[in-house]
Amino acid sequence: MTKYVEAIIKSDLSIDELDDDYLFEKGIISISQANIGEDQCVSFHFDKKNETNIIKIIQSVFGKFINFNIKNIPKKNWVLETQKNLKPIISKDIIIRNDNYSRSKYSNIDVCINASMAFGTGHHGTTHGCIEALSDLSKNRKINNFLDIGTGSGILSIISSKLWYCSGIAIDNDPVAIEITKINFKKNNVNQSITYKVLDIMRDCKKLQSNGYDLIIVNILANVINKVRFDLKRLLDNNGILILSGITYSQKRSILMYFLSIGFIKLKEIQYAEWITLTLVYCKSNQYRK
Repeated sequence: MTKYVEAIIKSDLSIDELDDDYLFEKGIISISQANIGEDQCVSFHFDKKNETNIIKIIQSVFGKFINFNIKNIPKKNWVLETQKNLKPIISKDIIIRNDNYSRSKYSNIDVCINASMAFGTGHHGTTHGCIEALSDLSKNRKINNFLDIGTGSGILSIISSKLWYCSGIAIDNDPVAIEITKINFKKNNVNQSITYKVLDIMRDCKKLQSNGYDLIIVNILANVINKVRFDLKRLLDNNGILILSGITYSQKRSILMYFLSIGFIKLKEIQYAEWITLTLVYCKSNQYRK
């Protein structure tokens, strides 16, 4: 099991002032801010194997003489600990639950996802925003096929397949996630309509079919989304829909600017806490242009 470490830095800097793209690229897993006593502190979590480099990064960001503490995080499967008691998410169209809860007779679409090491139970703002975007899209748009990038548990692929009775491809760069996806697809009876593969969108994008998808769902880090924007444009069919999540409010403006500059048009924006989900359309014609 991966060993994680927390660095607590006493600083008056707001996390909004930090270059989170740079920090995530350097191996920081999460960034948070809180008051400890009378001190304002920034907290970084990272893999213990990166500890030497992280100290250098902290000093480069906050100064060589910054006051900080590093401590080991107790060995627990934190994903399972936080997910095992999650209550179902119930909407008019969709219920997302685990095996501890029975299917709701009031929702058309039932999705069963148990706690695992793969990201995606529907409770996080990034995933929840995608679910709402998919539900809204299903009311006025027909989708024949989709691509789910950063599939995690496979939850967004399962929902897409059930909303449109369509086929799709789910990819993730984590082999563990794909194994869990495989289990969840079979559990939710969509294993015949969705294929899955371990694939790094940064490195292996050319292995995917150009102009091949009516819908692409991307729920990954914002800095990666930005780097693959031209690939996403190539993969979408004309008038194809792109749902982007994993974006914080502070990152929204730059991400949106980059995509609008290459021919995308914003259809909708959803916000949960600090997380933004964007629904865009790529259109060569003037159908969606004002």
